Amino acid sequence: MRYGLFSLMLLIQVLAFGQKSGSISGKVLDSENNIVEFVNVFLTSVNDSTRIVNGTVTDNKGSFVLTDVPLGKYFIQFRFVGFVNHQQTVLLNDANKNIELGTIILKQDAIALNSVEITAFRNLIQKTDEGIVVNASENLTQIGGTAADLMKNMPGVQVDMEGNLTMRGKNPLIMINGRISGIGGVDRVTNLEQIPASTIERIEIITNPSAKYDADAESGIINIVLKSNTTLGTNGAAALGGGLGARYRLNGSFLINHNTQKWDLGLAYDNWFTTRTRTVNKQRVQYDSDDKYYLSQPRQDERTIQTQTARFNVGYTPNSKNSFRLEGIWLFEGQDNYETIVSTTETSLHDFTSRNSRYSNEIRRFHTGELLFNYTRNFNQNRALIIDANSAIEYNRENTDISTQNLSEENAEIGNPFLQKTHFYEDANLTNFSINYLHPIKESGLFETGYKTTLRFINDDYLRSNEENEIYITDSAHTDIFKFNEQIHALYLQYTGWTGTQQEPTWKYQLGLRAEPVSNTGDNVHSPYSFSNEYFHIFPSASLIYYTAKRNSFKLAYSKRINRPSIGDYSPFIDITDSLNVWSGNPDIQPEISHSFELTQNQTFKKASLTTSLFYRLTSNSIFPYTSIDNSGVSTTRPENFGNSSTYGVEAFFTYNPFNFWKINLDASIYEQRIEPSAKLQNAPENLLSGYAKFINNFDVWKNGRFQITANYTSPIVIPQGTIKEVYFIDLGFQQKILKGQGRLALTVTDIFDTQRSESAVSGSNFEYTHYRKVDTRAVMLIFAYTFRSEFKEKLLENKFKND
Repeated sequence: MRYGLFSLMLLIQVLAFGQKSGSISGKVLDSENNIVEFVNVFLTSVNDSTRIVNGTVTDNKGSFVLTDVPLGKYFIQFRFVGFVNHQQTVLLNDANKNIELGTIILKQDAIALNSVEITAFRNLIQKTDEGIVVNASENLTQIGGTAADLMKNMPGVQVDMEGNLTMRGKNPLIMINGRISGIGGVDRVTNLEQIPASTIERIEIITNPSAKYDADAESGIINIVLKSNTTLGTNGAAALGGGLGARYRLNGSFLINHNTQKWDLGLAYDNWFTTRTRTVNKQRVQYDSDDKYYLSQPRQDERTIQTQTARFNVGYTPNSKNSFRLEGIWLFEGQDNYETIVSTTETSLHDFTSRNSRYSNEIRRFHTGELLFNYTRNFNQNRALIIDANSAIEYNRENTDISTQNLSEENAEIGNPFLQKTHFYEDANLTNFSINYLHPIKESGLFETGYKTTLRFINDDYLRSNEENEIYITDSAHTDIFKFNEQIHALYLQYTGWTGTQQEPTWKYQLGLRAEPVSNTGDNVHSPYSFSNEYFHIFPSASLIYYTAKRNSFKLAYSKRINRPSIGDYSPFIDITDSLNVWSGNPDIQPEISHSFELTQNQTFKKASLTTSLFYRLTSNSIFPYTSIDNSGVSTTRPENFGNSSTYGVEAFFTYNPFNFWKINLDASIYEQRIEPSAKLQNAPENLLSGYAKFINNFDVWKNGRFQITANYTSPIVIPQGTIKEVYFIDLGFQQKILKGQGRLALTVTDIFDTQRSESAVSGSNFEYTHYRKVDTRAVMLIFAYTFRSEFKEKLLENKFKND
């Protein structure tokens, strides 16, 4: 290993030679010679028009500068709402390293007919061959929140009240800056509530990923791209916001970058402080119990939450052939959760049998640190070698004091309370290393290959103790250390070909193959609980795209994917905060394997665009939670494999500009999920169509003022033992530029009618219960932001919006 690292470093030093990078500058005016601010200016490689190499926006004089551009041939594109998209070819070489384009004239139009891009005000939603790219500034109604809040308005994405994401009925793979990151959780389940929205530049959504992506992406990939700035000079911004829901909400941000021709230095800090309230009500009937036939459990929570992140980056580009980048990220989350559950049982005749009040004080402190390194080597003829390495360390401490007090029917205390303590300590490490190589094949193809390894080490220390005679005695049956280790190695090959030119092909096709051997183990230190898995899978992918003369397109795609269980699905530990409703892992759980098919059409009109997709997914070893109740009245939920399942449906994304000041975005889907019948699902509901709709209206109300109203609806959803009821809410947002564009004021009201809640009904062979949950989603937020140097005018308030 030591010699391998030395060889790799030697290879990087040998490759690090070449000439200086170049720059491209110019000015943008309209047909009447008026300055056009905030035009999106970006470079794409002629060999891959979906990859943005560099980008910026025009300043208040209409000027732009793209620096540190490796020598080569590019398409430079200019895009802004109300104007025809403009594109031209530029060539940087030794003789012409710094290009001055002069004045670029944009012609006025609502939507360019030859574009597959969708614009909303100055902000860009870019349609790509793989999915869409959404600038975080689309979310005017999500101020001062988290990454989970930004997802609520993302096309094709559904978010529940706990911040959990689904796409087409399953969880997507969450990536940060194109990698599997430890920020938000070393385990596979990324906690997006830990990532402040103000750190995010854009979100990339891939519905049917190809073989070059990790196979653990059953329903697709969501790639969160954090903010960075490549404009020369020193640029910075700061923001402070506050508001009120049921309790206070505060957030702040600070960004600063200093860039030269060779160096890129940056610092960023973001925080979020709030206290949230939650109301929960569970009602259960257990048919085979006499004294616990009816169970009622109202619950009240109050959570004090703080989230802080700090980032630094150092980039060095000695010449146009080589670039180095080092990044560091620190994330801290603290939660103090005060929870009270009152449990009442009755007979079938509603005669009182028991009651207790269970109070929990849960204190959690979560630290994650991640270090990242990237080296990119550009060769002649647009060949490239990319080396990435990152490692994250997680330090999580959670301590809970629990007090259970028996009560009479009149709520009088009976005896002394029963006291318990638990702790959950987690130490974890996630390390990724990858090397990728891109090689164009003449003028009609691109070959890609690469290797990746992922190492995951997690130690969970769980302790439970009970108070006896003023001394806490360890409950050895529920105390242990669980160790989980996993290795994933991957090798992929992929070829992309086309007819015509790469920028405007008539046909485009892609074939890929990915191989992944996996091994993981889980062991308790003190008790006989263990498992070991080793498996090998081949993951093929293929796609075929046809483009019409007006650049509308039809795409057919297939991919094989896997959904591996998380450590929570394996872990034997039981959370006893609610002693009558517990969750447990399953050591016998097996990964899901899915085959996904998709047919997509992109159509553009004079004032509108429409994207429709038909999709079908066939899954084996389908994983769903399964609930059972024992004779003592304790409900246990754990993941189970349910054989085969299938999901099929249609998605549509429609945008329309009825007037210059008004833009409409409509995102909707209808799908059905069928689960193979089994003995466990004898009481399962009939197959039910599920779906969602997101209706976003954007208005330019007056000069430098923007207003947005967003309506979200999610239909009832079938789960193996029941249904989840519909959810709907409406948000409002407004922004106003002040101080000659250097400042901004933003105001938002989320869930204005206080309708967002979660309700579900589940049944089994001997029980049925309903579950109601409501969080304080209605809130008002006000934020002020100020920037210095014009380069950051659009960077800070683009996505600082919140809704739970």
